[in-house]
Amino acid sequence: MARSFDDFVSYLDAKRSVDDRALHRPTVDRLVAELDERAAARGDEPVRILEVGFGIGTMLERLRAWDVLPQRVEYVGVDIDKTNIAAAADRLTDGDFEQTGPHQFSLVSDEATLTVDLQAADAFAFAADRHDPAVAGPQFDLLIGMAFLDIVPFERVAETLLPLLAGGGLGYFPITFDGVTDFRPVDDPALTATLLDSFHAAMDAPDRPGGSQTGRRLFAELPAAGADHLAAGGSDWVVTPRDDGYPSDEAIFLRHIVDTVEHALLTETPEATLDGVSDDAISAWARQRHAQIDHGELVYLAHNIDHLIRMP
Repeated sequence: MARSFDDFVSYLDAKRSVDDRALHRPTVDRLVAELDERAAARGDEPVRILEVGFGIGTMLERLRAWDVLPQRVEYVGVDIDKTNIAAAADRLTDGDFEQTGPHQFSLVSDEATLTVDLQAADAFAFAADRHDPAVAGPQFDLLIGMAFLDIVPFERVAETLLPLLAGGGLGYFPITFDGVTDFRPVDDPALTATLLDSFHAAMDAPDRPGGSQTGRRLFAELPAAGADHLAAGGSDWVVTPRDDGYPSDEAIFLRHIVDTVEHALLTETPEATLDGVSDDAISAWARQRHAQIDHGELVYLAHNIDHLIRMP
């Protein structure tokens, strides 16, 4: 049986189709309208986009495929993992992009110009280096953080990232986890409920940033940080088997999710929340989920919320 926990690039590639289904399209539509306004305000200058937690570049690929981007864009992708950035660079050059520098790429046509700058860096350190309070207007027209705000301290987002948008910049935070994880079929409902509650408890540990209910908390935290809330909506991950198995590479995605839950339960969850469940029982539960994937039986869902804001 393939194990996926350490193969994060494959997981990021496999979840592309899951995210495509999940993203809240009315919020995407509002993003398009707002970007058009930003492009008009910029005139002949490119729209500047910063994506933190860039991964291997699937959001950029999606924005292009869905015709979200204006005609002239400067796109900066920041990810703390050098392996992700290397994979993203390969995907760009394997596609339509020309490499113009060590970390720079461009795609130029008669209709559009898109430049991409990839940075292997901590998002907060990058933002602190780039922030210039003397600059009038937003330093970036759009900040994207996909599946990001639920794993970082919000106070650092408010102090370091959101100031880059001051003066009318947008923030788009899709796939923000919000407190529901489920696997079906359930052979032991009581055990599964204990394990999933404990998995969420690991996210809420005092020494861990983010939290299991970040999606709903942002409805209060973003306005408290000065943001105007423009749109929001559910973006649930739902993976179900078909007659011929899971679509695309979504079995890889599922294996990574099961391994992530098992790893958190074995290494991060407060013992009190596990109610005496042994490590062997946790591993047996995970093996059963993998067997269900093998047989094309496992159904998985997680509740997420997408947020779109503007910083005045």
